[in-house]
Amino acid sequence: MKRITLLLFLCVSLNAIADQPLFSKANTAYASDSITKAITLYDSILASGRESNEIYYNLGNCYYKNKDWVNAIWHYEKSLQLTNNEQAKENLALTKLKIIDRIEALPQLFYKKWWISTQGLLSITHWQYLAILSIFLALFFGAMNKLLNKNTKKYYIFFLTSALLFLLISSASYQNKIDKKEGIIFSSSVVINNAPTENSTELFTLHSGTKLEITDRIGDWIHIKIANGNSGWIPQNSVKEL
Repeated sequence: MKRITLLLFLCVSLNAIADQPLFSKANTAYASDSITKAITLYDSILASGRESNEIYYNLGNCYYKNKDWVNAIWHYEKSLQLTNNEQAKENLALTKLKIIDRIEALPQLFYKKWWISTQGLLSITHWQYLAILSIFLALFFGAMNKLLNKNTKKYYIFFLTSALLFLLISSASYQNKIDKKEGIIFSSSVVINNAPTENSTELFTLHSGTKLEITDRIGDWIHIKIANGNSGWIPQNSVKEL
């Protein structure tokens, strides 16, 4: 079982880099401190329609080295959308110390926190692969039990239960990704209003690098909510969506 799972993850990892020659050239450029060249090469891979958490993570490192905090934050967040990368988390936390806004998130109920953490342990693709593998093994042990009269019912139940759990997690992760729209403020500063008009009441100000959730859209305005629960309207062009 462990060998099959490991092989499965290795296959996924081998496909993670879309264009290995360009990726290697970009890595070489970064190692030789040719940061601008590295960024151009990484971006050319993304422009071809291919993406991976490694490319976004390395771009985050490039922008961090250039002290471009907002682009570093955006790319680290994109990397984390694809794979739960501990190093990306650490670098993201370090980069957030460089920006103006320090927003304390509202505390979550323990079971919600646990559920979200569980979803983030693997990417959606990995959860789906585990579900497929568990279904295959459940069918295998079910057939062994019925056709060969082997005492494998407990394995059938275990893998069937695992498959249902993995499907539930992957479905929740996918739904969260589809429903939850997030972005990073790229404007140096932006005023949050209480309505989607220039003449509405100003509520507070946010600065570049701040992450927010997009909850609604009206014309060129978006309604946003930040981690501490505060919300309001800002011009859409002040945010780069994740």
